[in-house]
Amino acid sequence: MPALGWVRAVRCWTMLAVVLAGPGAAQAAPPRQAGSGNSSAAAVRFASLGQVVLHQTLRAYRIPGRPWLSGLLRHPCRRPQARRHPAFVWAQGITLIMLADGARDRHADASLLKSFSGQLASYWRVAHGVGGYDVLPGNPPLDRYYDDNEWVAWGFLNAYRATHNPIYLRQAVRTFRFILSGENGQLGGGIFWHEQARKSKNACSNGPAIIDALKLYKATGRPAYLTEARRLYAWVNGHLLDRHDHLYFDHINVHGKIGRTKWSYNTAAMIIANCLLYRVSHRGVYLSRARTLAAAARQRWVTAHGAIHNPGPFDWVLINAFINIYRCDHHKKWLTLATRSMDYVDHHCANVCGWYGGGWVRPPRPGQPVQLLWQASVGEAYFSLAYALR
Repeated sequence: MPALGWVRAVRCWTMLAVVLAGPGAAQAAPPRQAGSGNSSAAAVRFASLGQVVLHQTLRAYRIPGRPWLSGLLRHPCRRPQARRHPAFVWAQGITLIMLADGARDRHADASLLKSFSGQLASYWRVAHGVGGYDVLPGNPPLDRYYDDNEWVAWGFLNAYRATHNPIYLRQAVRTFRFILSGENGQLGGGIFWHEQARKSKNACSNGPAIIDALKLYKATGRPAYLTEARRLYAWVNGHLLDRHDHLYFDHINVHGKIGRTKWSYNTAAMIIANCLLYRVSHRGVYLSRARTLAAAARQRWVTAHGAIHNPGPFDWVLINAFINIYRCDHHKKWLTLATRSMDYVDHHCANVCGWYGGGWVRPPRPGQPVQLLWQASVGEAYFSLAYALR
């Protein structure tokens, strides 16, 4: 058996023990060997990696006492009494995207997607005349974030693309209605980050909303979604784009002060938005902008070896961005860039039990509880890349 295959076998055999123990304690990673091969072989390899992450995650994070297909996943915690606490909706949203993208190429069972998406209803709360997903299920104080809902809508739209089930599209439409309720004329437009504390309008609550609007336009043909996407696109570029380095600032507060931190997913979302606008309009200016942003993001965050120096829950969006440009211009450098980064994740960022850390540079620290969000982000990126390499 080749060395890389032996490592895969070790990880698969150790997975059962990890599932029984839960994701509470990370272990040290052994040295691993880089892979090679043509696109078809790489597609199979990344799809297999995605399947391992998906099934290991669903088993290990299942809330004890619930059926296997209940779909509600928990926080990682070594205290038994806390193991029934559901995870935040952000993590559930990225898990939904992972399941949807796995189902698209039949790497994940569509019944898992159906069950999981149905259980997300426990997070849905109607308030102020509109329904939306809360941070936690049940009846805690209302705590709804617009960006959380954008990831969930993204997941439902990908689920609709994978299955053509109209239930997913209807739920995406309902969720997008809540997202747009966060937009007003203050600061010239844009969507707030948080419903209950409207203190800032963030790149992460506007960029993904543009993507959702464009996907809804493609799915429904309704011109209103395209109009909304263009309006938000103009606002983000007018308020949060740093024209010196072609990256996006994190937010602008209600007093007009810019939060100057830059995260990979904010620029990545705008790369994807430009790609989708290009595919809708066939205007070369959007593809040109996407390339400029992608080159800036690569220079800022991606090393020559493929490591991305940002949190993993942000980096999967950057992988999607590189894949989206490749789909527009068919230039293999973008696919090579995404492949090199996910090779790095595979070879350097998982411990011996197959758990990934919060950053795509090294494995989780020994004894560190690993997050559902971290695993779902990696699994989603594996599936997206496998589909692009097919």
